[in-house]
Amino acid sequence: MFAPMEPLATIVERLCAWKDVAREKRDGKDCFLVRGQVFAYLGKKGVVVKLAPPQVTEALKILGAKRMPGDGDPHSREFVEIPVTGPREVERAMMWLRRACRLGRTAAGPV
Repeated sequence: MFAPMEPLATIVERLCAWKDVAREKRDGKDCFLVRGQVFAYLGKKGVVVKLAPPQVTEALKILGAKRMPGDGDPHSREFVEIPVTGPREVERAMMWLRRACRLGRTAAGPV
């Protein structure tokens, strides 16, 4: 059996190795930023990613995925929690994290 944090620890390790990705605590959350913009954070049951509306619809089809409340910013993208309960779900989560990071890079514009 795997400890519940092992898959998330793997994800955190991979994210921290990505070029121009920073990790910091914001509002008590373990957040990941690209160009100063939060594109993901660790949720209670997995990773929470910031997606464009068409991707949100697709992500919500994942069993156990759920929309997270935004910070009240009507212009912010949607945050969706992608469940990660075991090692098999790490790759799926990484796919969504790559999308969110790409979106964050383009949304932030040139630095």
